[in-house]
Amino acid sequence: MITVYGFGKVTPQVIGITRDLRVFWALEECDLAYQVHGLDDFAGELQSSDYLEINPFGKVPAIDDDGCIIFESGAIVTYLAEQSGRLMPSSGAERAKAFQWAFAALDTVETPLTEIAVIDLFEADAEWANQRRSALVKMARDRLEVLDRTLVEKAYLLGDQFSYPDILMATSLHQVQHTDLLEAFPNVVSYLARCEGRPAWRQCLGTYKQRLAEAARL
Repeated sequence: MITVYGFGKVTPQVIGITRDLRVFWALEECDLAYQVHGLDDFAGELQSSDYLEINPFGKVPAIDDDGCIIFESGAIVTYLAEQSGRLMPSSGAERAKAFQWAFAALDTVETPLTEIAVIDLFEADAEWANQRRSALVKMARDRLEVLDRTLVEKAYLLGDQFSYPDILMATSLHQVQHTDLLEAFPNVVSYLARCEGRPAWRQCLGTYKQRLAEAARL
């Protein structure tokens, strides 16, 4: 059984946008059995010597699949798609496009969105925040405009079929749902709604929130 190292306790501001959710979503889509090893961020467990043997950067998530240890959410989601035979296109050309969109989600689209979320959640009152946020919003809009054009008459990034880069893209977009940033991009809004309407997402998000809520009461 796959062991997922995810958050056991974490600051409430980031519940629902942590990157371990990508892994839980992929596991649900791929119908793979797993167990959760929750790490207490407040207690410093991410920096413990035991966990640094799993992920030397002290970040979440990571997985242990029968001794095969992998960290970085994008790498894990790709691995799960490969191992399960789901969410991964079969043809070489389509697989290359899937890799392309996985990198685009994590390197191009997510970068300004994550910074915006961090500012809004943790640095909103800082003197530098407004100026930096304005620049990030412009960058994000430029990239979302490209994504919006890409999604004209396409249900998902590769066409009609949901695939693993959609998990990475949707969770990147999910970080800024507390803002009005997406509203100018109707194809992106519709795309995100389709992705988040999938039963696997609703299942993993509900289980995740319940687990963290129970841990917070302890």
